[in-house]
Amino acid sequence: EQERDEMAQVLAGRPVWLAAMVQVDELPTAMAAYREVARMALRLLMIVVPDDETDGPEFLDQLSENGLQVAVWSEGEMPDENTQVLLADTWGEMGLWYRLAPVTFMGSSLVAGYGGRDPYEPAALGSAILYGPNVGRYLTAYSRFATAGAARIVKDSESLASALQQCLSPDQAALMATAGWTVASEG
Repeated sequence: EQERDEMAQVLAGRPVWLAAMVQVDELPTAMAAYREVARMALRLLMIVVPDDETDGPEFLDQLSENGLQVAVWSEGEMPDENTQVLLADTWGEMGLWYRLAPVTFMGSSLVAGYGGRDPYEPAALGSAILYGPNVGRYLTAYSRFATAGAARIVKDSESLASALQQCLSPDQAALMATAGWTVASEG
């Protein structure tokens, strides 16, 4: 709780979204969406959590090669005013990220072969959900959240950017998060 409070103070007033459980081959899509949304959302911060923490160095290379200012969580770095991406490359802190980000893109869902990740976690912790079309393992759950207005499907960087622009609006994020919490509580 103390860490969440500290991070909330650091991020105060900044639009924040989480790209959770992302595969290496999904990162270019997330970066392209970030760049598009950052044109309209000043000081936008993307928190990126690799699906496999050992991919952290490869994520850092891709982010840096694309000219993004990155803070690396495993190195004890905190985001500052110039940080565009927080690379959260450690295990055990997903609850912190879900609670800080009003919108979460659930990775492992844009590219076939990964099956998606459980949408109940971000929903239960108050984050609106965006997801790709490859969520076979959790299709029933995603369908419930989408029907309730708590989740939206995206298929590429353009649709992800469009969904982020809409969902980062505080009133829209709150509506989706409330709907998500309701489904998660009932489920």
